[in-house]
Amino acid sequence: MQPCLRANVFGGGEVEGNVTPPEHPLYCRGTPTAAPSTARGRASPPSHPTHLAAKRRPPRGRKGGGRTRSRGVLKTLLVIAALGVVVVGGALAWLWPRCSGSDCPSVEALRTYTPPQATQVFDRRNRVIANLASERRVVVPLSRIPPEVSGAFLAVEDKRFYRHHGVDWKRAAGALARDVRSLSWRQGFSTLTMQLARNVFPEQLTRAKTLRRKLAEVVLARQIEKHFPKDQILEMYLNQIYLGNGLYGVEAAAQGYFGKPVSRLTNAEAAVLAALPKAPSYYDPRRNPERVQARRDLVLQQMAHAGVIDAAEAEQARRQPLGLAPPPEAAGAAPYFVAAVRRELLQRFGPEAERHGYRVYTALDPELQATAERELVKQVQAVESGRMGRFRHPSCSGRAAANPGACLQGLFVAMDPATGDVLALVGGRDFRTSQFDRVTQARRQAGSAFKPIVFAAAIGQGIPVTTALLGPDAVDSLGDYRPADHVSDSADVNLRDALRLSSNRATVVLGNRVGVNRVIAQAKDLGLTTPIRPYPSTFIGAAEVVPIELVASYSVFATGGALARPRLIRRVVDTDGTEVYRAPSERRFVLSPAVSFLTTSLMRDVVERGTGSGVRQALPAAVPAAGKTGTTDEGADVWFIGVTPDLVAGVWLGFDRPQAILADASGGGLAAPVWGRVVADYYRRHPAPAPWNAPPDLQARQIDRRTGFLATPYCPPGDVVTEYFLSGTEPTESCPLHAGPPQDDTLLEPLP
Repeated sequence: MQPCLRANVFGGGEVEGNVTPPEHPLYCRGTPTAAPSTARGRASPPSHPTHLAAKRRPPRGRKGGGRTRSRGVLKTLLVIAALGVVVVGGALAWLWPRCSGSDCPSVEALRTYTPPQATQVFDRRNRVIANLASERRVVVPLSRIPPEVSGAFLAVEDKRFYRHHGVDWKRAAGALARDVRSLSWRQGFSTLTMQLARNVFPEQLTRAKTLRRKLAEVVLARQIEKHFPKDQILEMYLNQIYLGNGLYGVEAAAQGYFGKPVSRLTNAEAAVLAALPKAPSYYDPRRNPERVQARRDLVLQQMAHAGVIDAAEAEQARRQPLGLAPPPEAAGAAPYFVAAVRRELLQRFGPEAERHGYRVYTALDPELQATAERELVKQVQAVESGRMGRFRHPSCSGRAAANPGACLQGLFVAMDPATGDVLALVGGRDFRTSQFDRVTQARRQAGSAFKPIVFAAAIGQGIPVTTALLGPDAVDSLGDYRPADHVSDSADVNLRDALRLSSNRATVVLGNRVGVNRVIAQAKDLGLTTPIRPYPSTFIGAAEVVPIELVASYSVFATGGALARPRLIRRVVDTDGTEVYRAPSERRFVLSPAVSFLTTSLMRDVVERGTGSGVRQALPAAVPAAGKTGTTDEGADVWFIGVTPDLVAGVWLGFDRPQAILADASGGGLAAPVWGRVVADYYRRHPAPAPWNAPPDLQARQIDRRTGFLATPYCPPGDVVTEYFLSGTEPTESCPLHAGPPQDDTLLEPLP
């Protein structure tokens, strides 16, 4: 036998028909087939004694009767067998795919096959920000694909590719036997040719696991094999196969996953690509690196067994890391936003959405997006540098992180509160090192950023904002749960003070008065979907939330009570201009305008003279703003979520595995300044909105802020403020501390 020549597996020469190229490594491992027999049957000549004896009538008697019965049994068996053939044949005839005319896919279409168009994403000004399938299908000739790459696919997907005619009947029989034993339809036997048929004709050959569909694949595979030589089929397959993340074909996948052409792939990288066709999403190298690495090692083993590489090369490749390159989106604008749009498209339109040629229109504000990305990274780097306090963790600034999962992260998201349109979305500090979108995919404790929900529920129950929660005038007790607090229990604290100072104990007092189940119901009404347990710690944000849902819940404070669901996509237009999707305007009132205005007025105090004053330091005074800081235990999460009358946005900083950022980390110190700088830059390009106006059904009263009672002419001017109340909850008694004019102590002195 000639020695195997792996260097020229698919190079040079044209393969005639379906003959196996003798230099192919898989062919080298085959065993020579025996020469075909020249015998055409085993029938005995007519003069053979046994043939003549068969014609003699048996004598009558017991022995002859036995032969008669044997013939009867034989006839019965033949009849049953014939009926079985008829039944099976009829079943196959019914199952066998039948098509005619335009309904029948023609393999000749492969000669003029045109790859689908890339779906484009547009910003709010109708400018293209991404081509979702841009350079994700790059056709290369087989001569430019290394034998290790093609050999890897053959070794794991179709070992006998050059020996069958479209269907590997030996593999099919084994798969059928295993399916019968397991009473399932799990084992597949698709050859490369059958996979090619399924990928090129997805409408005719769905992915439903049915016998009819599998038989249709068989028919088309046989036709393809009749029209095209093996090497051309292999070339079409390697350029057509879907390898996840919108990457079709080995060239696009090599560029997408490893940042290099397929001709420069290592053995380990070739094995990664060959590992993907089985289940591209399950073995996604970026989301599931452990899974794909385990399957890669299996592919390397198969490559060595097939002779594509030797055992030493396979062992060396197994020791190599995945070595993924930054995803292609990282080089474009708004990578986290585009990735989120892609996920929604795939969910809404299926796996073909990226290459259907859709025009996807969004509300992305490119300037706001760029500012948010810049300011978030700037703040993260400032924290890591130690300028915000001693940073005890490895810094990921200015160099490639050894472990990107251990880096300090952040997020920013901004929405139009009237429509829910997402204007900017930054899911992390660097898309190149981490594609995990913390805006839409993370679950984090909200901390004090949850408190406005508690206060809105309380105001909705008719509790006036002047109600004392702590101090000598407080009516309700704290109870058994006493969280840490920086506000003294003896201080006079009402609702306005409690939110402005972010007092934990005052919030727990208020939450106990409202009831934890009512607070949870309020959170659900505001769009939070994650589980919230009925514990007192819920009042101060112990429950985990999806960041974009928490930010969207604040839209009710910007709009007078209307909740807008976040939407990334406004509408989708097909290649012929037909609008195939328009996002509904999911806007409904979940708070009354009066409750919304009162809660927002408390949150304005947070910005003007409370824990969120870092916002006002950056934001012009002409821009009305309200919001709330948030800090979880040990400073593991820091938040600021705020609103203006026409914008709602949120900032978060923290580690993916919660741990203290700084010894004294707080939302006011780390997150609020980012919000202020980004929003200030936004209003340099947009007019400042008009401030919120009190609804007409609210009752305005001049009160003494120390007592909460109606102000008298004798209250100190500095203590008199205008406060709003729900009708029926306004105070009716005058301030007891200043009922009359202050007495002059000199009048009480005795006469000399």
